[in-house]
Amino acid sequence: MIAMRTPAQKAVMADVVVVGKVTAIEKDLIEAQPFPNAPNKVGYRIAVVKIETNLAGAANITHVKIGFIPPAKPNPNVQPPVGQPGRAIRPIRGPLPAIELKEGEEKLFFLSKHPAGDFYIMPGLSPAIEVKGDQGKKELEAVKRVTSVIADPMKGLKSDKADVRAETAAIMVMKYRAYPESAREVDQVAINAEESRLILKALAEAEWAQNVRPVPAAVSAQQAFNQLGLTDKDGWKQPVFPRPKPGQPPVDFAAIQKKAFVEWLAGPGKDYVVKKFVPKKK
Repeated sequence: MIAMRTPAQKAVMADVVVVGKVTAIEKDLIEAQPFPNAPNKVGYRIAVVKIETNLAGAANITHVKIGFIPPAKPNPNVQPPVGQPGRAIRPIRGPLPAIELKEGEEKLFFLSKHPAGDFYIMPGLSPAIEVKGDQGKKELEAVKRVTSVIADPMKGLKSDKADVRAETAAIMVMKYRAYPESAREVDQVAINAEESRLILKALAEAEWAQNVRPVPAAVSAQQAFNQLGLTDKDGWKQPVFPRPKPGQPPVDFAAIQKKAFVEWLAGPGKDYVVKKFVPKKK
């Protein structure tokens, strides 16, 4: 089964993050390719959303258009499956359910620019979140925390608190190393050298235990390191992990990997600069 992204992961992957209300559904469909180089076009229904709170990517605009593919109408001639008495019908594994918007809905949206059309889309793994209720408010606060870090990463990276620096570094690595939603091909571009230095330093100083996560359900420092994708071309050599022996304490793999990273950063990696994925220009 495909797992949905956490609110923090949705915020990191999105081009635009807003709280808004659907004020209109346009009548006519817009024909567009569902992905780059798609052989056929599909019809998108366009929802007009009034922005109530801009969290990322929607400064100085009041409305945003969101395209979605209307779900197919059920065939009245096809009967639903009938299970045996007393036996539950297991859900069918298959494509993600269609995401449909309706006028009057108020939600937290995570949007990506459509690769060809003049509108945004909601990726299947990043559905909108209901902002009402205790759970919605909790998830909204988690998203605000992430978007505030992305808006000004240097503030967090220069904090006098190690946990804040680690949190910021992990979020920014996740942001930079996320594959763009609508990209068919990507390039890797070096980020600002000073920011890169602070990110790597924060990761080296962070706690690498797997259960220590700077942002709930986001990514740990060790996971952020793994997302860097270091290879022998960067001077990185994967450490050798000893086999656990009976009667001895379990091997602390995270500690061994962190030690190797710290040593690499002081040697072959001293001039390394973090690279971000960007859509390849045509």
